[in-house]
Amino acid sequence: MFNIISFSPETIVAKNFGYEKLYELSKVKTKIATVKTTAESEQYKGKKLLVVVENYEYDEGSIRVVADKKKACYLIDLSKVIGSYGTRRAVEIAKLRSFLKVCNRFGAFYTFADFSRNEFELRRASELKHIALLLGINEGQAKFALAMLDEYLG
Repeated sequence: MFNIISFSPETIVAKNFGYEKLYELSKVKTKIATVKTTAESEQYKGKKLLVVVENYEYDEGSIRVVADKKKACYLIDLSKVIGSYGTRRAVEIAKLRSFLKVCNRFGAFYTFADFSRNEFELRRASELKHIALLLGINEGQAKFALAMLDEYLG
């Protein structure tokens, strides 16, 4: 399992947190594209890179287009769920659940990262997997998704 973090990973041992490798965000930024909506993600359909969507709106057509090429992979930022609480967290989880249902229906690739800013915010690999399970996917899908990071960044 792999993760993307926002600080230098030299101070910690990835194995202690259950990861094979931790990627530093500043070093892999060129392999990550950020878009506002899923409709904008269509422009990256033929490119092998990670796509971070800021607003997970329900858009089957765009996800289907990205899924057909089997190149781009959606990168889901779990820090939005981890760092929020109450109604806002419930809304984020609901949006992500419906987004992941559509991704699974059409076979779109997706992966997860928590983008922790220091070692105290870094979640163990098992914690990320269990947060992913809350989003409506099974354990096998969660493990596969967490392993996808190395495919795109390694």
